[in-house]
Amino acid sequence: FCAGQRSELFQQKGCSSRTCVPLSFSATLGNEKTFAFGHQCCAAAQCNRELFPALQKSSDSNGVTCRACINETDLSCHPAPLTCTGVETKCVEVVGTVGKILVLYGMGCATETACSLRGAEVLGSLRINAYCVDPISGSRPLAPILSSTLTGLFLLKVSL
Repeated sequence: FCAGQRSELFQQKGCSSRTCVPLSFSATLGNEKTFAFGHQCCAAAQCNRELFPALQKSSDSNGVTCRACINETDLSCHPAPLTCTGVETKCVEVVGTVGKILVLYGMGCATETACSLRGAEVLGSLRINAYCVDPISGSRPLAPILSSTLTGLFLLKVSL
């Protein structure tokens, strides 16, 4: 788990008897605080010795604009527009809890894998729930734009 602009990196390693399910996601919430999580699975002896690769965040806009804010004390915040970059092509609403105590509420840009987080345990007992929400009106994800453009070019070629 990697948090924010402070360049903090938290790594947990260990062995588990539970079934391992790989997972990775990143999100940029209000004030451009970036969070990233990666869970890798391996089965060989000492396979978790290497350090986790650092998050490489793109600064290239992807055409999506989301409402963004962050609050560590309440289930509300005052969102401001945030231009999404790189692979963070979805708008999300995120709630983080430890037990029944709220520790994080936020909105912002995230990878598609973040949209289905329901009770994902990250960093010990921190549980994350995230849900996709609509982008700010007028903002369109890049994939539909490319799809429409390619369809138009195909129809143009067929018509000629």
